[in-house]
Formats: sequence, structure tokens, C-alpha cells
Amino acid sequence: MSKTSSMTRNQNRDGASSSSRKRVNGGVAPWSDLDHNLLFLVMMQLGVIDFLPFSGVCKKWRSLALDNKKIFMASRPPMLMSISDPSYKKKECYCCLEDFEGRKFKTILPHAAGRICVGITCGYLILFGGKTKDFWLVNLITRHELHFPCFPYNASSDLARIRGILVFSPSVSGWVFVVLRKFSRQIWFSIAGTRAWNCISSTVLAIDLHAFKGKIYTVNIRCRLCEMRLTPKPKLTLLQTKNLPQPGFLFPEFVSLGENLYVIDRGLKDSYTVHKLDFEEMKWVSSEISELGVDHRTLYKRDAYFLGTVDTSRKGGCLPSYIWYFPNDCLNVNHLDE
Repeated sequence: MSKTSSMTRNQNRDGASSSSRKRVNGGVAPWSDLDHNLLFLVMMQLGVIDFLPFSGVCKKWRSLALDNKKIFMASRPPMLMSISDPSYKKKECYCCLEDFEGRKFKTILPHAAGRICVGITCGYLILFGGKTKDFWLVNLITRHELHFPCFPYNASSDLARIRGILVFSPSVSGWVFVVLRKFSRQIWFSIAGTRAWNCISSTVLAIDLHAFKGKIYTVNIRCRLCEMRLTPKPKLTLLQTKNLPQPGFLFPEFVSLGENLYVIDRGLKDSYTVHKLDFEEMKWVSSEISELGVDHRTLYKRDAYFLGTVDTSRKGGCLPSYIWYFPNDCLNVNHLDE
């Protein structure tokens, strides 16, 4: 039977403190006296659902959890994510994460009223305002939030084509949200706190956008690559490759794994065509989906956008279906190499 965890952090701390005091009064050593190595082994056996209250037991446990949070999250499998429809929940919208053991973590999703979730970047849900036309980015694990102003392009009628990524720019010492409308020649970006959008024009139609090893790349139907730079002057540069994938891709999408950058194209009957970019030779190399080391369905649900899943007829406008959420992404930051 699935268990739902909905305790707040304050409730976790209060309960843990009370339990700790009872053990001390009963002549038993407090939880904080547990051996550090043993405690680490115990922590690494937890799921994401249990990790959150674990970090609130006491100062020692919280310190251990924070110091090893990245290691822990990187070792965790994906979770199924679902979002309630605010049209049914008049006051609040809820997001539910469920692990492979059926345990659920339910949390209130801020800024969700009247918004549509159009994607995920670095663990942040991208929430677009149907009337306000602005963006809220909410990290489900860290609870960090970012706001970006009214989008200059009328995207309400074309939400399935919105592709957004979050990067951190050292030159401006701040977060930058980059937005692409698929099959367009314009890419928009906004620096957090500036309340303004900037536009970069391209000579080719861009289909996908991706941050990889400190750079931002776009790709078109024939897998022609462009590199996007924000400083000193924003521009797109067409990259020359020695070849192009054959046959041509219909809807190429970026996937990165470790040191490699791939493009995948979903064919009929869930078949995939995969090519890897050899940066030294600047040429595309045909690859197998197995090279990515994950099941192809998981791969597609993770990296493909929510084409066909956004139901704009619903008043609340959130995702009506389940989507994979990768906990380790919530701690990944796309630092630009400027």
C-alpha cells in the first residue's frame, strides 16, 4: 500500500526533537551519537521520500545530509511526477512524486494557479501564466524559485513548442532563462531580476535547445548545430560539421550523457535513431540507443518535451499525465563557460 508523506520540515524537526529527548531521559544515547560511517550507510539506503525527514532529525544528521546531498541524489532512480488540476483544487495545486516502491511525496506547488507546466530544467518545473504570460521556475526538492517577466511572444496558443533551459552566467553572476519556440528563428533570454527579455535571431529554424559543458547549442531538422553565446554580445554561430546524419532527422532532440552529446529522433513504433557528435573530428557518428545505458522509454520521457500532453482546455492547465522526474537534476547547475 502506498504511503503518502506530507509532513512539513517544521513537523519533522519537532517530532525528531521530541523523540530524541525521550531517548535521553530513558537512558539511551541520542540519535546524534550514532557512528558517522554507519549513519552514512543508513542514509544511502533511503529513498528520496525518506531522505527529506532524515535531514531534519538533528543537527548532525542534517549536516551529513547536506554534505552528501549530491552523492545521494545522483544515486536515486527517477520518480513519477503528477500535478493536480487547480480547477479542482480552487485554492492550491499539488505535485506528487512517487518512487518505484510506491511511496509518495505530496507537496503544494506554488504559483501554479492559472499556469501550465511546459517543461522541466535542472529540476525546476517551468510554469507559464496563461493570462500574465510570465514564467515561474520552481525546484521541487530545494524549493528554490525564480521569476521571469511577461514573455514578449504570444506563446499561449503554441505551448507544446516552448523549450526552456536554465543556465548560470558567471559574467552577470546570475541565472539566465533561455526560451526557444520550436521551428522558429528567434531565441529569447532573460536574466533573473532584470525584468526584461533579449532576442537573438538565427538564419536557420531551431528545433531544440541544450546546455552542455558550459555552452548552449541549438539544432535544426537536418542536425545543423549552432552555438549560442550571451557575452560579450549575444549571438548564434553556425558550427561546421563534416557530415550530416542520414537519413535526415524529423524532430531531433538533444541528450547528453557524461562527456558525450547526442541527438535522437523518435521514429515509428517507438524506434529511435541516435547520433553522437565527435567534437574532435566535428562529425556525427551513428550510435545505438543502448549506448545511452537507459531504457528508451525512460530516455524519451526524460528528455522529450511534453508534446501531446498539455491539455489547454483544462482551466488549471497543468500536465494531465505522469512524467519522469530525476531527483539528481535538482542539484545540477548549467554553468556557462564564458
